[in-house]
Amino acid sequence: MDRVISYSPFRISFGGGGTDINPFCDRFGSAVLNATIDRGVTVTYTRDPYELEISSRDFLKSFLVSSSDDRGVLNGILELFRKNGVDRGRLTINSGVPPGSGLGSSSALINALLLILKKESGETYDSYSLAKEAYELESGYFGITLGKQDPYAISIGGLKIMQFKRDDVSCSMINHDMETIRDLEGRILLVYTGNTRESSNVLRSQVELSAREENPVNRTLLEIKDTALRMGDALASGDLETFSSLMNDGWHLKKKVNPDVSNAKIEDIIARAMSNGAEAARLMGGGKEGFVLLIARPGKVETLQKAMMQVSEFTIRISFDEKGTRLVHDF
Repeated sequence: MDRVISYSPFRISFGGGGTDINPFCDRFGSAVLNATIDRGVTVTYTRDPYELEISSRDFLKSFLVSSSDDRGVLNGILELFRKNGVDRGRLTINSGVPPGSGLGSSSALINALLLILKKESGETYDSYSLAKEAYELESGYFGITLGKQDPYAISIGGLKIMQFKRDDVSCSMINHDMETIRDLEGRILLVYTGNTRESSNVLRSQVELSAREENPVNRTLLEIKDTALRMGDALASGDLETFSSLMNDGWHLKKKVNPDVSNAKIEDIIARAMSNGAEAARLMGGGKEGFVLLIARPGKVETLQKAMMQVSEFTIRISFDEKGTRLVHDF
């Protein structure tokens, strides 16, 4: 069968989230510490002579490119493909987690879709140029408020400290084979809250506040940036205890930027985790719903997982993925 399959891993963010959002990012620069994981989005494009069809198990919808109604994200994808000369065939989207769950799923999808288009057009690319174009598509074409972290983290892959300022992007990779990193990887859990949210709505208030010349939000974001850099130093020195403590500090600072980022349900999940073997906890993404990231104390991951499965039926261990967005098959 004549088809192309692309894959984008999701990402978890340990610290620095929020500093990668403009206008703060361009004015002060950002620092984020993140890793891609072994869950992601798979996009399959099958060539056939009929008008383009898109289907998604996650949206539970299918559309044809000739549809003229406003269909939101899926219609935007159809229009994007048509504008790039792809108006025949079938496009299938499968995601490892629900959309809007705080793991960068929208950026993972845009990256994977863009890679399909580049394959069909024969256009050359690298992970940085793919991420730049994906960010512009997501923020401009799809109108999503987001930071620069997600498209770059997902396109490049791996565990890394990323820094952004205006058009400059720097990435410092962290060796997955270090004993400390393997230890960290084995102690991570993701706990699903049972709901998703539109992160753009949560982030817009930060954008508005950050645009002011002098305000407490920018001062707190500078603290978050410094915390992320110190977390990178802690990993490099093998100090996971300090790393976990700084992750907790970063979560408290994130709530200081916008108290609406959390709620009673999230706080209850985190409190239960901390009393059942977790040494660090924070919510992923823009806030309110999605996945809570936990780091278990040494030797406590099984105890913690069993306890958290009483709270959420979707409590999972993960592994890091050293690769970013890529073609899986082309045949």
